[in-house]
Amino acid sequence: MKLLNKMISNPAVGYVFLTLVCGAFLVEAITFIPHDFSNYYLSATLLKNGAFSTSVYFPHVFNTEIAQMGYEGVFGSYAPNTPFLATFFAPFTYVSLGAAKIIFNLLSLFLFVYSAYRLVSTFKIRTFYLFAIPIIFIIPLRNSFLFGQVYLLLFFLLSEGFLAYRKGKHIKMGLFWGIAILLKVFPLLLFGFLLFKKKYKAIMYLALVCIVLLAVSVLIQGVEVWEFYFSAVLPRAGNGEITLEFVQNYQSVFMFLKGVFASDAFLFTMVLFVFKMLLLILSYFVTRKERSLLKLFSFWMVLSILLSPYGSTYTNILLLFPMLFFVRGKRLTPKTFVILGVFFLICNLPVDRFSELSLPWSFPRLGLLLILIAILFRNNLKQVSWKWVVAILLPAGIIYGFFQTPKEQTEEFTVITPDEHILKYDYSVKEGTLVYYYWNQKGRNEGATELSVRSIDSLSVTLIDNQVFYKNEQLTFEDGNKHKPALINGNTVVYFSDDGRGIGFYQLRAIDVQSDKTF
Repeated sequence: MKLLNKMISNPAVGYVFLTLVCGAFLVEAITFIPHDFSNYYLSATLLKNGAFSTSVYFPHVFNTEIAQMGYEGVFGSYAPNTPFLATFFAPFTYVSLGAAKIIFNLLSLFLFVYSAYRLVSTFKIRTFYLFAIPIIFIIPLRNSFLFGQVYLLLFFLLSEGFLAYRKGKHIKMGLFWGIAILLKVFPLLLFGFLLFKKKYKAIMYLALVCIVLLAVSVLIQGVEVWEFYFSAVLPRAGNGEITLEFVQNYQSVFMFLKGVFASDAFLFTMVLFVFKMLLLILSYFVTRKERSLLKLFSFWMVLSILLSPYGSTYTNILLLFPMLFFVRGKRLTPKTFVILGVFFLICNLPVDRFSELSLPWSFPRLGLLLILIAILFRNNLKQVSWKWVVAILLPAGIIYGFFQTPKEQTEEFTVITPDEHILKYDYSVKEGTLVYYYWNQKGRNEGATELSVRSIDSLSVTLIDNQVFYKNEQLTFEDGNKHKPALINGNTVVYFSDDGRGIGFYQLRAIDVQSDKTF
């Protein structure tokens, strides 16, 4: 027992334990599919070959280019990544895909353990909590290595930037946070953190770094790609349009409200706007009055998770900041153990097993996250001037609602392809049946619809300004890319649309142009 106590009180043993656990995941990742890392590596390969363009954001084109490069068993989807990500990973393309993933994971392991060391030593965290890190964050850590994700690198950048800010080293802070912003965008929230703290000099340095990095990327990749990213990719990513219209596994407030108000788009946008405004107003009061920088930075990390329309297991690595704040200077009491249990459940709960349940029970991770926030930041509510909250929120909501205009409605359409095949891109007629083609890790595949085809006419239907027209009548009004419209059997218009979904993740839709009901 004395030996065990001596071991868990030795920092070196704690860091070795953390390194060994991460190292085991790294070894496991060697034989795992390339997964997300392939998006970084292969987009960077296209960049090196002079073939990086806006088409990389259309998954069918991207996967076709991947296949042409000779890669098999790879399914790529570059959105919503920034073009800078391809520039950042360009040096890794001088080795093979497998070797590059190993090197990147090794780098991620070293930087993550180094960040943990810096935070634990700076804030004097009790040594035995080092052993809790790889246990509580076991799924976020494992998936980060298996998928070759950038979130361990991102944690390092955010952590080092935070420690630099704490010491007033604004240039160093700007460099770390600037790279983080160009990689994943959501750290842009840190401008709000600095603004509310009235750190105008720090804002200047951070903005300067972002501008320089953006300029370098534009020089390398061209203006067109970045224009497309800002005009098409980023707005849709901000609206949760990554792949499908509704993804329960994201466990975000956005998706939860989308499920609650599935039949009322106006109410959904209004409630979401009020929620975001409320968070930002509360963040102002918390930032202005909270004295603990670690608690304050933890608040902004949690805020970034809540404001994001999509989430993942590896995103939860950001919760290490609030975990370290909570255990700082504390012994392991029953209360502490319960809170650590909440962290563990948030990070490791298999949310896909709850997908068949009704709302709100199908969003357990989100519910636990809200409980955690209530526990960690309940004392900060005393710092909020609720009169000012109402004074700002009420007129802002009224103005926002006044300018919300309902979209014009299309004629009723029917989706004639299943969501299980997420990357559909083409169709044809085979033995009198309309068949569609989709792409997955096995390459090109074929699926059949229930639509019998006697005739097909692609000349009578046209695309004008990305809308479908038949006999000079506009049939569609929604947003999203559309392609390959045609008239089937003289009475049904079919077309691909990615409206409400990720770019290029099409549905095949049908509109009956002869009667009031769809085909």
